[in-house]
Parts: sequence; C-alpha cells; structure tokens
Amino acid sequence: CEQAHPMEMEKSLINFIKKGDFARAISEANDYFDWLTQYNQGEIINLQTKVFEMIVHIEDEVQCLGIQSGSFKYRGDYLKEIISYTENEKIKIWFLEKVSEICRNTIINKEEQSNSIIIKAKSYIDQNYHKGISLDDVSREVDISPYYFSKLFKEETGENFIYYLTNIRIEKAKKLLTNEALSIKEIGIQVGYSDPNYFSRIFKKNVGQTPTEYKEGIF
Repeated sequence: CEQAHPMEMEKSLINFIKKGDFARAISEANDYFDWLTQYNQGEIINLQTKVFEMIVHIEDEVQCLGIQSGSFKYRGDYLKEIISYTENEKIKIWFLEKVSEICRNTIINKEEQSNSIIIKAKSYIDQNYHKGISLDDVSREVDISPYYFSKLFKEETGENFIYYLTNIRIEKAKKLLTNEALSIKEIGIQVGYSDPNYFSRIFKKNVGQTPTEYKEGIF
C-alpha cells in the first residue's frame, strides 16, 4: 500500500496535466514534492534524481498527446540545473516551474488542436451541406468520437451541430430564392432537403416565412 501511494500521486498529477487543469496539477505537484521530501531522509541526490526523473516522465507522457515539451538537449540542461540546487526549497521551485511550463504547453496545444478540428469540421460542412450529412459523418472526417465532437463544437462555436448546419442551409436557400428560374423543390434539394414539405417547415421555423412567401417578398 505504501508503494502504491506515490504511484497514484504520479498518475493523478499526470492526468491533471493532460486535462489542462492548471490549478489541480500545481496542487498535486506540491503534494507530490512534499511526499518526496518527507521520505527522502535528507539525501539531496535522491531528491534531485527523483524530481528529474518525474519531469522527464511527465514530458514523455504528454508527448503522446502530440505536445513537444522537451528534448534530449533540454534534458541535459535540466540535469545541470537540478544538480546545482542543493536546498529543498530551490528544488521545489524548479520542479513547480517545470510542471507549470508543461501544463501551459498542454493547454495551448489542446486549444490549437480544438481550433484545428473546428476549422476542419466547418470546412467539411460548408462543402457538403447540400448532402445528407450527419454529426457522425463530420466526426469521422475530423477523426474524433461523435460525443466529443458534439461537445467540442458547442464549446468552440456556441451552437450545436444541427443548428449550425441548418443555418448554413437556410442562408444558402435565401440566396437561391433570388433566382426566379429555380423552383422551391429545386432549391430545397440544392441545400440538402429532398422533401419540399420538410424544407418549407424548416425554412419557416427559422425565417418566419415559407420559401414561397419569402420569394414573393423579393419579386
């Protein structure tokens, strides 16, 4: 049980870093370092070694997320730095700074990945709105689960997938309704609605008029 305790602390610290939970990660790092000093028994080299190993381990773990936090060159610098500190408090400050840096990099990376996913998803929707695309189709395109995509899309855009898709279709339909040569049925098909009655209902729900009424108001 005593050996499992630090392992659980290490796992918890890494999980909070991966989630980008800065406050909890720093709190866990503090607790972890306090545990190290409690069981170190005054051997500074043991503390230096364990802290260095932990930072390297954290970096290896976050690299699985595609985050390049450190390299062999930087780790050589880490080793020089940690060896130069012979007081517990200075080692702790160094350790917390490195955890903070890795956590910040993780947060930035997650934000960049989220932005990239949403940009790709919007591009796919814009190019395929006229087809019978679904949330599952788009989530496959951006290579994440439908549940996570739905949650991420709402967080990043402020609206759900169906609302976004419908709004694009309605705006495209409005433009097409300015073309007298196109029938309501043809316009519905061009924006992704094969059933003209359903298209009419969706259009009225969003615009307040049927496609026919909207068209009559133009001409």
